[in-house]
Amino acid sequence: MFSFILKLKRRIKRLLKVQTESRQIPTRSTRSKVLRVSYLLVATALIVVLYPGESLYDPLDMPKRGEVSYDDIIAPFPITLFKTERELQEEKEVVRMAAPPVIDCDTSVLIQVETALTLMLQFVDSLRAGQDSLDASEMAEFVNIISDRYLLLSEAAIRQTLLVPDIDSVAERIRSIYRGVIYDIGVLPDNAVIPTTPNKSILIRRGSKENIYVRDRLQQLAGANVKFLTALNQLYTTDSIDVEYHYLVGRSFIRPNLRVNILEYEARIVRELEQISNVKELVNQGDIIIRSGQRIDHRQEQILKEMTRLLRSQAAKSGFITPFLPVLARIALVFAVLSLLFAFLKFFRKELFASNQKLFAILLVFAAQLFLMQLVDRWELSGYLYPVAFAPIVLTILFDIEVGVMATIVLAMLLGVMHRFDFDLALMVVTVGMSAAFASRRVRRRSHFFRIMTFTAAAYVFFIVIVENLKLIPGTDLMSEVGFGILNGVISSLLVIGVLPVFESLFSITTDITLLELSDMNHPLLKRLAMEAPGTYHHSIIVGNLSESAAKAIGGNSLLSRVGAYYHDIGKIEIPEYFVENQLGIKSKHEMLTPTMSSIILSSHVKKGRLLGETHDIPDDVLNFIEEHHGTMVQMYFYNKAMKESDSEVDKDKFRYPGPKPQTRETGIAMLADAVEAASRTLDDPKPARINNLIQRIIDERFQSGELDECPLTLRDLARIKDAFAQVLIGAFHHRIDYPKKEETDN
Repeated sequence: MFSFILKLKRRIKRLLKVQTESRQIPTRSTRSKVLRVSYLLVATALIVVLYPGESLYDPLDMPKRGEVSYDDIIAPFPITLFKTERELQEEKEVVRMAAPPVIDCDTSVLIQVETALTLMLQFVDSLRAGQDSLDASEMAEFVNIISDRYLLLSEAAIRQTLLVPDIDSVAERIRSIYRGVIYDIGVLPDNAVIPTTPNKSILIRRGSKENIYVRDRLQQLAGANVKFLTALNQLYTTDSIDVEYHYLVGRSFIRPNLRVNILEYEARIVRELEQISNVKELVNQGDIIIRSGQRIDHRQEQILKEMTRLLRSQAAKSGFITPFLPVLARIALVFAVLSLLFAFLKFFRKELFASNQKLFAILLVFAAQLFLMQLVDRWELSGYLYPVAFAPIVLTILFDIEVGVMATIVLAMLLGVMHRFDFDLALMVVTVGMSAAFASRRVRRRSHFFRIMTFTAAAYVFFIVIVENLKLIPGTDLMSEVGFGILNGVISSLLVIGVLPVFESLFSITTDITLLELSDMNHPLLKRLAMEAPGTYHHSIIVGNLSESAAKAIGGNSLLSRVGAYYHDIGKIEIPEYFVENQLGIKSKHEMLTPTMSSIILSSHVKKGRLLGETHDIPDDVLNFIEEHHGTMVQMYFYNKAMKESDSEVDKDKFRYPGPKPQTRETGIAMLADAVEAASRTLDDPKPARINNLIQRIIDERFQSGELDECPLTLRDLARIKDAFAQVLIGAFHHRIDYPKKEETDN
């Protein structure tokens, strides 16, 4: 997986044509200039269109929700505020949920039920007319007759009815319960036929009358029987009646009298929906929309947006270009701010301005900064959670404090403009961004980010306490904002830690943090070098010390010089035995090879070292030491050997290293240090004078051969480099006193 990521990264870098700064030769071609201008124009257009996410055509000075209006805002004309589609849908949904189901009540059912009960009792009374008692055969005959006519009556109910002396009282009791209990509201055949709605009410229509009842009061046929029995039991407490007999008779005639009217229910919903208006609010001309000192709420913000839309529509009638003036003004302001950044780079950081890749990286950091702020806006969080320290920290670490400070100023102006000339925000960016940038000047360890967190959080707290106290904010709110500021300081630093390796890797920017990680002697490549090529490893350590000392003497990057020297010979890991420092007294393998083959083997360590470094994700700034530390020097030993063995002329270029020549002061120092360290081992008596002469001779040779022509080392630099080399080598070859041997004493 790791190797796949490395391959993907290298492909992206090739796509972007990213090279290290030393390999990015400044070009004044028309294509390069057009590309830089394109960066400026595209960045301006994207910022104007995508940030801060509000309407593109709205004026920048229109206040937003949560802000305080400094003047009375009066409606210049009637404003109609319309409901949004979502609001209309929600209102329609409320209507649907609020509409009660419609149920029709058939009032004739009660009359039919009472009539059926009365007829049954009269029929029974007619059968037993004139008979005080019935024998068994008569009883059985009458039961059969009544059962055939009234199928729902049980045999027990029929028998007892034939024996009841006062049938009229039975009928009166049952009818009173029908009217007062059972059919007071009505009986449904089944509750399942009622539409399922959140509304707990129902509407029952009895002719022209409509009544609203709670849904739970409706009863099915089974429930009506239960209520009938309950009413009889209550009657029993005041009138000793036969409850079971009355129940068996009365329940046989109960029928549903309610019917759900789905068509009427749906028709009423349609009528209610048709009455919904899409007008939310009407604001008359001259009405005060917002009073001075008032904080704008959601309603007022909607009115202002509608007023702006109407103003834009009116402006469109006066000319084609008028509606686009806010957009053009916004483009002009953003273009001016970004042009300030480009002008600074052009006149004060020419090496960055000449690198289109570095310009792209800077703009990408700004894009990430604006994206993070857009997230805070979208989630409607506190303004003190804007991670305004992100871009200053990243650009300071990637480049230097000058770029970080300038980026802070540009970011403050840009955000101030895009947030409707918000001076508070611009001041916060300057205060916090400057503090974060200066805290990020020298970051050589990941632990240094704790310092950045502390300074950034402290800057937020300082700004919040000062500004919010000027506004007389309540103490509880002040503490909340302070907490947001401290949290922001931590989050901003953590975000930088996460994205910094991405920018370093994709754009070949090597920071001190990366270099210090590479200087760890437990790095896999350095451990392999120590185990498989110990002579080369020791040589690299000494070259690193020489390079670091010389870089300090001329004001170069001493850390890069030391780390680059550590890795400059890692290509020798593949075939260490072909290099003299690793042979340790063993017969040289080159004695059995032709000079040309020996030259090819020796020069191959440059290409192999580069490939090995890329495999282990070594930054390009360090890999350049591998390619440039020999430059295009001729391998004189094998060239002279070939001249002796050949009768014809030998092509000198076949014995040259592939190069390129050193492009930076640091790789130039590494070339000199490599040669000086190797040559110093040939001194029989390394006295200071001989060391000085050796260093001077090697520097003169490299200078006269033109190997230092492409790196910016001056003669003054070379003089200081010589002194620094001499100081290190003299210390390395210092003499010790000859301790006398212990004399043997005679016994």
